[in-house]
Amino acid sequence: MKLNWKGALQKYLPERIFGALEKLDDGFSEKAEEIRLRLARPVMVYACDGGHRVGADGKPEDKELLITEEDLDSVYRAVTGKSPYAFEDDLKQGFITLDCGIRVGLAGSAVISGGGIKTYRSINGINFRIPTEAPGISEKLMPYISEGGRLKNTLIVSAPRLGKTTLARDIARSAGSGRGAASCKVTLVDERQELAAGIYGRALFDVGLETDVISGVPKHLGVFMALRSLSPDVIVTDEIGKSEDLEALREVANAGVVMISTAHAPDLKSLLNRLFFAKVFDERLFDAYVSLSASLGRVTVEQIHDATGRALIESPFLL
Repeated sequence: MKLNWKGALQKYLPERIFGALEKLDDGFSEKAEEIRLRLARPVMVYACDGGHRVGADGKPEDKELLITEEDLDSVYRAVTGKSPYAFEDDLKQGFITLDCGIRVGLAGSAVISGGGIKTYRSINGINFRIPTEAPGISEKLMPYISEGGRLKNTLIVSAPRLGKTTLARDIARSAGSGRGAASCKVTLVDERQELAAGIYGRALFDVGLETDVISGVPKHLGVFMALRSLSPDVIVTDEIGKSEDLEALREVANAGVVMISTAHAPDLKSLLNRLFFAKVFDERLFDAYVSLSASLGRVTVEQIHDATGRALIESPFLL
């Protein structure tokens, strides 16, 4: 299930662009994952099968709907509330999260200050990334990442857009609601407001009856906040890999709390070529490594490895 992205984006888009997107077939709209606006190029809608150009009537046509500088400036001003400086912390990461949970990625000429992005001189591309909810998608995986009803420390690994965040969210929902594992207290550390698909800690998706959300703070700080004040049994985060995340992982392990997280890499072998994850692996901070692919369709569990790197399944399976 997806958010009603058409309704959510209407107030941010120029009328001619929204009018074209509004005419998209409902079945195709349900599959949409990204809406891309690029200067002097056509509006593109991306789904699992790739990108699709959009014409004025909502379909690809000879007379494409090309994006102008005025279009991009209008959208940028709309998503920043006409005050980019109010979003400096978000802009440092190259995106803004709307109050509907949609993440807006930006491309353009950036202004750097203090080692980070302060604002943009000009914008040449905007990407609206639509969060997806898939209740129950973790069901087939739970026997491999739990034992005696208790989750194992698990790292979900895949290339972009293969379902890592969606799967991590559903594991949090399942654990926080006692589905597939014993019900327990879960803290979702949602640095980029993607896991809960919300903002200011208000989850728009179902993340579980016993799940608390910490949003908008760096993962390592959110983890320490959770350990100090929320007494979680499980902590779920997205996309670890910074040096400060390593100390947070160690603290979680020392506290006896289960960690579920994600990482960008096509497979475990590639992941372990990075120094950060080589250290994580050597210290046995995760009990299971779940590698995702699209070999059987989305979301495919390509392989599961234990803490020693031993493969646990004979063939991939589709979630």
